[in-house]
Amino acid sequence: MMDPPAIQYEEPKRKSSLSSGISMRRRSKANGSHYKRIALILSLTVLSLFWIVTTVYLQIFSAKIGQQSGIIIYNNTKDMSESESIKVTNLMEPSNEMGLVIHNAAVVELQNEEKLRTTGFAPGQFCSFCNWQKETMCAGRLEFLMTRYQMNETAAKESLRDRCTTPTIPRNVYAEDDEPSIILQVGPHKTGTTALQSLIYDMAKVRNIVFLEDNLRIPFEHELPGAFHGEGLYLNLPHCSINRHKRDGGQMSQSMCGPMREIFPEFVVDAYNKSQDILLVAEDFDRPEINFNRLHFFLQPYKKIKVISTYRRMHDWLPSWYNQIVDHYKVEYAQGNETYPSILDWLEEKYDRFLLSHGVTLAERFKSYEFIESVHLINMHDMGDSLVETFFCDILQAKATCNAIKGGARPSKSNIGTDHEYQRLAIAAKR
Repeated sequence: MMDPPAIQYEEPKRKSSLSSGISMRRRSKANGSHYKRIALILSLTVLSLFWIVTTVYLQIFSAKIGQQSGIIIYNNTKDMSESESIKVTNLMEPSNEMGLVIHNAAVVELQNEEKLRTTGFAPGQFCSFCNWQKETMCAGRLEFLMTRYQMNETAAKESLRDRCTTPTIPRNVYAEDDEPSIILQVGPHKTGTTALQSLIYDMAKVRNIVFLEDNLRIPFEHELPGAFHGEGLYLNLPHCSINRHKRDGGQMSQSMCGPMREIFPEFVVDAYNKSQDILLVAEDFDRPEINFNRLHFFLQPYKKIKVISTYRRMHDWLPSWYNQIVDHYKVEYAQGNETYPSILDWLEEKYDRFLLSHGVTLAERFKSYEFIESVHLINMHDMGDSLVETFFCDILQAKATCNAIKGGARPSKSNIGTDHEYQRLAIAAKR
């Protein structure tokens, strides 16, 4: 008779034990959520402190370039400070001396006017980088043929004659004021060049008449052939002007640059004979390895070579570069094949190298060459919401292209970077 009470007693005990377990799990879960909130708050705090330190660090680096070049850039409509290295003046008003006027930009001038010469070139003569003098491509190739195949000098030269000369192409002669121009937008990287290239490529395919109305000639893929295609085809010119893109004997890489070397000069001469201005946008012109002698050869017979370089503040430009580069290697980082650097580690290692490609340094480098008529430095921070509209409407003042952009023409691609610090921390935590 006493069994039922015992059963009744055990049942509440089991219920009590179950309730206690549920309560403990709830407390454990609550504690876990609490710790997660604390960890999240700490992570955000660390990231905030990291960003503040990085910003200060980059501001110091920005001051460093200011000390090196003596330039303080406010905006395109104000004069910049003079320095021993360059002098910058305002270009708000048209100048008859400039030929094609680049408005709303600062013209870069070397105070001492020291210019680096490139070898002269005339159609029908040996190209500027393909003569028989030591250290030239043709001389290297000549030596290679004579050594490898035991050819005598006369036979070796004869075999190279087609590659080491350029055919004589009839060209017009203009009065100085009527000379057409080549406009090179040389970047650097991370200053909106991808958007400009995309718009130019897209419009040239379907509405090239718009550029022609502005007297702008844009090369198509069959006129500037090479390793790059689509909106990146304009990169073929700087890449085939880089010293290291050569093969045995000093000859340019045939697969990469052979077709361009034959075809692009014909395009340039055709545009010149039609008195058209050529527009090329290629951020890879920011590479220090550019052989300006070779570049000069490709741009003949134009005498007015106008260069546009873009200024972006160092503390804004360098993190953008960092984010793009680490994005390319994120799989390697995740697999542990490479160490994922913080931006501070990356700056310590790469700063001097990237300084050579900054907009100010780039402008100075191009201005130092004799065949470059003028260099203009534009301020990216002063270009408003639409970089492409500002470039064509305000900088080049290309009316037809400007109207097309205002009418809805937009680039199909851009290269806007994203912050990768959370990704770096996640990969570090995984290890």
